Amino acid sequence: MTERIKFSVLCSLLTWTQRTKSPAKKRAKFRKFLDSFCTDRNYFPAIRLILPNLDRERGSYGLKESVLATSLIDAIGLSKDSHDALRLINWRKGYVRYTLHDSFRNNHFVGWLEYHRRDYNESGYLELRRGGSHDTVLQLRQGTASGGLTIKELNDLLDQLSSSENRAEKTLVLSTLIQKTNAQEMKWIIMIILKDLKLGFSEKSIFHEFHPDAEDLFNVTCDLKLVCEKLRDRNQRHKRQDIEIGKAVRPQLAKRVANAAEAWKKLHGKEVVAECKFDGDRIQIHKNGTEIHFFSRNFIDHSEYAHGMSEIIIQNILVDRCILDGEMLVWDTSLNHFAEFGSNQEIGIYAVSLSPSSSTINFSFQQIVIHQTLKERHEILRKVVKPLKGRLEILLPNGGINSHRSSGEPCWSFIAHSADEVERFFKETIENRDEGIVVKDLSSKWEPSDRSGKWLKLKPDYVQAGSDLDVLIIGGYYGSGRRGGEVAQFLVGLAERPSPNTNPKRKYPKKMQPSFYQVTHHSKERPDVWVDSPEKSIILSITSEIRTIESEVFAAPYSLRFPRIDRVRYDKAWHECLDVQSFIELVQSSNGTTQRDTEYGSKDSKPKRMKSSVRGEKKNVSIVPSHLSQTDVSSVKGDFVNVPRSHSLESFHKLVAENGGTFSMNLNNSVTHCVAADSKGFKFEAAKRRGDVIHYTWVLDCCAQKKLIPLQSKYFLFVSELTKKKLQEEIDEFSDSYYLDLDLRDIKQLLSNINRSEDVSTVDYYRKKYCPKDKWSVFNGCSIYFHTTIPSLKEDWQILLELSSKRFKLEVLMGGGKVTSNLKSATHVVALFVPSFHTNYDEEIHNSFTSVERKLLCSKKLHIVNSKWLEDCLNGCQRLSEDTYSLKPFGIEESTAED
Repeated sequence: MTERIKFSVLCSLLTWTQRTKSPAKKRAKFRKFLDSFCTDRNYFPAIRLILPNLDRERGSYGLKESVLATSLIDAIGLSKDSHDALRLINWRKGYVRYTLHDSFRNNHFVGWLEYHRRDYNESGYLELRRGGSHDTVLQLRQGTASGGLTIKELNDLLDQLSSSENRAEKTLVLSTLIQKTNAQEMKWIIMIILKDLKLGFSEKSIFHEFHPDAEDLFNVTCDLKLVCEKLRDRNQRHKRQDIEIGKAVRPQLAKRVANAAEAWKKLHGKEVVAECKFDGDRIQIHKNGTEIHFFSRNFIDHSEYAHGMSEIIIQNILVDRCILDGEMLVWDTSLNHFAEFGSNQEIGIYAVSLSPSSSTINFSFQQIVIHQTLKERHEILRKVVKPLKGRLEILLPNGGINSHRSSGEPCWSFIAHSADEVERFFKETIENRDEGIVVKDLSSKWEPSDRSGKWLKLKPDYVQAGSDLDVLIIGGYYGSGRRGGEVAQFLVGLAERPSPNTNPKRKYPKKMQPSFYQVTHHSKERPDVWVDSPEKSIILSITSEIRTIESEVFAAPYSLRFPRIDRVRYDKAWHECLDVQSFIELVQSSNGTTQRDTEYGSKDSKPKRMKSSVRGEKKNVSIVPSHLSQTDVSSVKGDFVNVPRSHSLESFHKLVAENGGTFSMNLNNSVTHCVAADSKGFKFEAAKRRGDVIHYTWVLDCCAQKKLIPLQSKYFLFVSELTKKKLQEEIDEFSDSYYLDLDLRDIKQLLSNINRSEDVSTVDYYRKKYCPKDKWSVFNGCSIYFHTTIPSLKEDWQILLELSSKRFKLEVLMGGGKVTSNLKSATHVVALFVPSFHTNYDEEIHNSFTSVERKLLCSKKLHIVNSKWLEDCLNGCQRLSEDTYSLKPFGIEESTAED
């Protein structure tokens, strides 16, 4: 009997299949196993272990890699801080990638359990390589002898594992499995639990070898047990079974095409309907009286939708028994429109608590009557479904959801008569930020899991991807399977838009990230590894589907859909990546997409290279990178007199050549620019006699700004007489250009050229004289030190005093005064107190300062007043005498500041 077969026999089959590359040999071996060991034709117990992802008799285990790792540590009895436990928890990080057997590389998590030990670990085990022993973690605890576990016992234990409600129960079952198996058997059990055996043997091949009709029967029932029970005899053909209400059916699928013209060509001569491709979740609703099931495309029954939708289905579907195939979407009642894509999962989680006043689940359906044409099914659909706006809609070319669309709203479905109409409809859906279109043959019948071309789908990412975006790698995520132990995904960042002539300070994208990355700290934005120095990273040119998603996960306001790497930009420095402001401008100017002004559906989105019409014409091969092609520096020929220590002469030569210029090693007549780092050396003296000498920063600035910058006075190390006369017509006495705009660096340099007056009183005089309003000069010449005395008060009073202090400081600054934290430079000390609080100078003010500061308090030039002086000055728009408000005790010894 099949159930009495030892699991070790099945393990031998799986191991052999995984290591064999020939598909024919794999199929023959599988057939031999069925014939030799499943003599009672009870195939299901074994096949459910070979195809665990299709087994719906057993519920979910609730054990993904991370949770399974923790449970295995407890089941094996490892210390959580031990060497083996830490490696198991950090299984993605690939510590042992190069010691895994080839057959384990496809599942790195399982492969870790089989890794060869290289040294002593904390448990004291050692691999004796010279003696040929290859002890593994499980072998050291389980041994190599089979535990005698049968297929029936394994299925029973896996049933217990799936029905266990907490981790302690799951750990107990795993512990039992470890006791009854060896390391090899336990490896395959873990892969069965993860539902990914990676045999290199498709389910289609397994079904075909089991029975010629197995795949067809599974497509209409999605029931592996039923397939195994009904098709016991391989030589007896099974009559094709119709779909059955209550059993999930694999949905009909659409084949992708590159453009509208290709779609029309494939369906040429047939009556065609073009429909909007809704970007939701494919769903099947099975109605059997009042019993309603909601099946996903992976044939999982989502009972959580019953609360929000079952009553609507019962009341608005006018037949007792039917199966409806459609799309689950989110309807935004505030906008009276379908919500943006990406909302389904968020809303679906709370589907059981949806109310009519919030976003509601909406379905667009087509009834499945598989033996009739699509056109006939449309008419049946019109008769049996009563649409309910915002809850239940039907998609018909001349009715349904189309009948009550508002003016200006796009059409959802129509009968197409030409490729141009399909093309126009496709463009409209893209502009409406929909996923694309589906073109269907109206004479076609409904076929489960069929993708033969009766339905054709056209999406913008098939036709024209979004713009190439240059982004910087700032982190990485370890992969699994074949990419186990390696960084398989990247976290990429955008730069903050830097000031001119500066590099970005931060990048937008377990361990704390470097301070120069701006992140949201969402779990998905925590890579396994960070790039600790952005200058060590590289720029990737990535493309994606043109639609973007408003992001709350990442720091950038939008994220990309299906991004993929186009090329590596070795020609760009790290700081030349796209900045976030440019990205936002691109998205907002393109209706929420990354599509620049390009025709949708064009067969060739890249500009064609024009061929030369003159035979024998010499080709001008440019080595200028595309991002610098706008800079015409072909007229520049430079000679470098000397270079800074931070750069080599070769690096400057390369920089000039990459940007289209040339260079010379001699000061001949062809040189247009002499460049130097400092005014030293005999070569500099020779360059002076020839003419102007330019500072090397001009070359760097030209490359940074991607244009030939006009020469300004700041770039000259030496100016010839001819250039001096020319500059006198272009700049003033402070070297300020009459025609060119200034950046922050230029302004700082300009101000440093001006002789500033150090006489503060003179500055204050002119400031007050030319002040347009009196209230802006009330505190002219005052430098105020704020002293807040806070005794044991309630927290509310403390907050009020802090707010008052902030307000007074702003008022002083607006009134032309200064606020200082240095008592020595102060002219006034303003004491802030709680209203009705009795002020004691000695206790509250004098004693709160140091002995040195107390001498300053006695200065004749320093006024100590309460905050009412400020209030009255502000109310009267004039500076009042301090005597009335003074807090200094009468007769206090005073001194000058010099004392």
